[in-house]
Formats: sequence, structure tokens, C-alpha cells
Amino acid sequence: AGISDEPMEKANKALRTLIIMTILLFGMFTPVFLSYKSDLALQVEQLHKQVSSLTDQVQIDQLKLHIKEVAKPLEMQRMLWLAGALVVVIGGLLFSNKSAQKNPEGWGAMKYPQLALGMLALFIYVGIEVAIGSNLGELLTLKEFGHLQSSQITPYVSMYWGSMMIGRWAGAITAFNLSKSTKNGLLIIVPLIAFSIIIGVNTLAGFEMSHLYYYVICIILQIVAFYLSKEKPARTLIIFGLFGIIAMLIGLFSSGTIAIYAFLSGGLACSIMWSSIFSLSIVGLGKYTAQGSAFLVMMILGGGVLPPIQGKLADIIGIHNSYILPLIGFCYVVFFAIFVKGILTKQGINIDEIEAEGGH
Repeated sequence: AGISDEPMEKANKALRTLIIMTILLFGMFTPVFLSYKSDLALQVEQLHKQVSSLTDQVQIDQLKLHIKEVAKPLEMQRMLWLAGALVVVIGGLLFSNKSAQKNPEGWGAMKYPQLALGMLALFIYVGIEVAIGSNLGELLTLKEFGHLQSSQITPYVSMYWGSMMIGRWAGAITAFNLSKSTKNGLLIIVPLIAFSIIIGVNTLAGFEMSHLYYYVICIILQIVAFYLSKEKPARTLIIFGLFGIIAMLIGLFSSGTIAIYAFLSGGLACSIMWSSIFSLSIVGLGKYTAQGSAFLVMMILGGGVLPPIQGKLADIIGIHNSYILPLIGFCYVVFFAIFVKGILTKQGINIDEIEAEGGH
């Protein structure tokens, strides 16, 4: 029972489209890489070296302003190529699904809108997850964020990636056949233990962690989000997506410790998204489930596309304001959860009932 002997349709058209997308992405990234060897890039590099040799602050500020003006055309050029890479992914996935709906033959799992939209959601989720963490170090060097040295940044980066662990440990509780009261208790205990481990390990490594003690408030908010989610993938994705949106908004419109905690909370928001997006994307695929899963895994390439886009955005509008990119990403994740739940309902699938049945 539950095993289909029907042969899976080959997805030749989907495969060709994905290969073309890969070639186009390579073509988009090549000019970006080559631009670092251009005459203008070398000129900017020489100007940066001159800054380190100056002692007068007025001269330093003037030279930095000059560097910004000189580098602006180069950064805009890089940004356009990276934006083109993003368009290739979004356009390619939407084109594939639209074509598959008109003529399903040769498209395999791509004919299912929940998969195509889920691939984009996974691409964006992985991208913003990596982008928040990889740009955090530069953010913390700003005066309004403590003007930290590289040796002082490590605990914050550790807490961000540790936040991913905290959420995943808590999310894993639902995989065990435990009583409701035991699960509820562990949902409180496990995140707090994980938080204590992160604090403890960094303290043993010689880092000052007192400035992150109050981050436990964000952990408590995540625990509340878990209780509100009720182990339902669509509901979970909506709640944690909104958690991410609120965190990014607070981070963008504040500074100092509050903003730092808010951006670190992006890790808490992202921690459960992989499994929730996966569940919503492959439900209803039937014999195409394995194929759809393979397509989804390919979307981890978002981690190589969105972080450099945020980096180039930071060069244009500033590292703090560049966190508008993760904000937009979280907005799409919420849209995906709401929209796909409606699609599944039209297909006669109640995702919440399926998940509830699977949990008993």
C-alpha cells in the first residue's frame, strides 16, 4: 500500500531548462569575477592602500568619499549582473511551471505549482539564511553597532548560527512519539539548554558573552512561536516568516543592541524553514516525490547568489540598509506558505490534516 508501480515520466524538458539556467548563471557571474581584475578595480585597490598610509582624519574622509565615487560605476555594474542571475532563477522556475501546465509532457514534477514556488522559496530561504550571517561581521564594525574589532565579532556570529541549531533542536522534538505534555515541556527546556551551550562554549573559548545574555528574550519568543505553530507546516512557515519580517524591520529601524538581537533572530526564524518548505512543496506529487525532492535540493544555490547581492547592495546603500534583502525574502516565504496552502486546497489536499495524521 502507498507504493506506485507506475513508471515515472522523464523530465527531459525540466532537465534542459535547469541546464540552461546553470549556463546562464555561470554567464552572469563571470563578468562579476572578471571585474575584480579590471583597471578600475585595481585603481580602487590602490586608493584603499593610500587610506591606510594617511593619518589626518579629514584627508582620510575625503579619500574615502573619492573612492566611493570612483567605485560606484563598478559596483552598479556588478549589481546588475547579480540581479540578472536572480532574474534567471525566478524567470526560469516560473517559465518552467507555466510551460508544464500548458503541456505537462516532458516536465515531470515541474507541472506542480507547489513545487515550482517551493523551489523559489527554498532558493530564497537558503540565500537569506547565509546572507544575514555572512554580512553580520561588517555590520558590527559600524559605529552605531559597537564599532567592534574582528576578535569581538566571533560571539555574535556564533550566536547567529547557534540560533539555527536552537530552532532545529526544538523542531526535532516533534519527530519523536512523545506525549503532548512531554513535548510541551521539551519545547521550553531544549531551546534554553541549547542557548546555554552556546554561551558556555564561547565563554570557555575566552569570549565575553554577557552582552548576549538578554538574547534569551528572543529565544522565549521563538518558543512562543513554536506553540502557536501547532506542528502544522503552513502555519509554522507563516508564523516564523512573520517572526523574520518583524525581526528585520526592528533591525532596520533601530541600532545598537536591539538591532543586533533583531538580526540575530533571523537565525531563529530561518531554523525551521527547510523542513516546512520541503513539506509544502512535495505534498501531492505522488510518483514525482523523489524527482521533486531532487529539484528542491538544487535550490541550495541560493546561498551562492543572494549573499553577494546583499554585499553589492551594501556597497551602494550601506550594510545596515542592505538588510532589506532578507526582509523581502521573508515576505516571499510568508506569501509562499499562504498561496501554496490555497493551491493544495484546490487540489483536494488539506495539508494540516495530513500533518496531523502523520504526527500520531
